[in-house]
Amino acid sequence: MSIWTSLEPGDVVTLSLQGYEHHRGTVDDRTADGRTIWVIDRLEGRRLFHIDDGYDLRVGATTDAAAGLPVT
Repeated sequence: MSIWTSLEPGDVVTLSLQGYEHHRGTVDDRTADGRTIWVIDRLEGRRLFHIDDGYDLRVGATTDAAAGLPVT
């Protein structure tokens, strides 16, 4: 089972490509099959990511407790 399918709204995630962090934020929503997620970043931008986009996904990055968003 992929980590993507276990994500829930509120999970803090980091998405990287080829070892470089490209996006960090909080999962806002996901499709029922878990293959697509929407992530809100620190600037309140909402982005869609799909499991086939090629990102390495890490869950549990450090968060800003006041905002509930990752520290950048």
